[in-house]
Amino acid sequence: MWVRFLPGGQIKRIESVDHGRILIHMNFYLNRRAGIISVLVIVIGFIVLYSQATTPEDTNLTPTPSVSVREANIVVTSPKSGDSVSNPITVTGKARVFENTFNYILRDSFGKKIYENFAMADAPDAGLFGDFTVKIPVPLTATDNLTVEVFEYSAKDGSVVNLVKVPVQIDSAKTSTVKAFFSSSKLDPQGLCTKVFPIERNILKTKETAFISLTELLKGVTTAEKSSGYSTGIPEKVRFNSVSIKGGTAYVDFDEALQYQIGGSCRVSAIRAQITETLKQFSSVKNVVISINGRTDDILQP
Repeated sequence: MWVRFLPGGQIKRIESVDHGRILIHMNFYLNRRAGIISVLVIVIGFIVLYSQATTPEDTNLTPTPSVSVREANIVVTSPKSGDSVSNPITVTGKARVFENTFNYILRDSFGKKIYENFAMADAPDAGLFGDFTVKIPVPLTATDNLTVEVFEYSAKDGSVVNLVKVPVQIDSAKTSTVKAFFSSSKLDPQGLCTKVFPIERNILKTKETAFISLTELLKGVTTAEKSSGYSTGIPEKVRFNSVSIKGGTAYVDFDEALQYQIGGSCRVSAIRAQITETLKQFSSVKNVVISINGRTDDILQP
């Protein structure tokens, strides 16, 4: 008798006996089972190794995506939010803006705009940052709590972009006075071109009296002052870039608007006289040098 192993481990009894065939069948069956087991072990081993390789060592760690953070195009370094400031407010920072031009506004505690102007950052080339420093005069009627806004108007649609807001507080409500000089048809009926007269203006107390007096001069005459015969030869929308006093000489630099469409030697003389006398009210000023965008030779021609 011999037996044959069937799939599933069953044994079939066969009457005829052939010992050689029995051994052959038994070896084949055992080798096949061993082969299957070996394959399974190899497959399971690969699965375990793969799962270990793809599983983070610390499941509590979350991968941090790489994010590129673009720096703001306008950065105000001074004043800081909540700072106590004086008149005028000095604002410093850097800007990366279209044609290097940015705007700045001063608002009162009600959000009302009480001053606006523009300036240029000192950038070496397009697309690069440039430093800036601007001074904002604070009107006498301003509230204690103010907000400085620095921004640019979009070249695309004129909307406000890159806005930076800095809330500040005025450090003192004390007042003082400065003078601004104007022509007067009543005080000078002959109309001498170089003769100008002072008008006293009340201001918030300041250490920068030359800056504030020029600010008052560029405001022109009020309705009441005009009714009293005062007038100015300085065109509207003139800006001065800087003023400094060194060794008894005041150096004041204006933009191109100072000589825009001015005609006649009399008006040119009146403009020079207004600026000069406004600065000479201070005992430290003996001479005045006027420039336009840094030029002194070819300006204010009649």
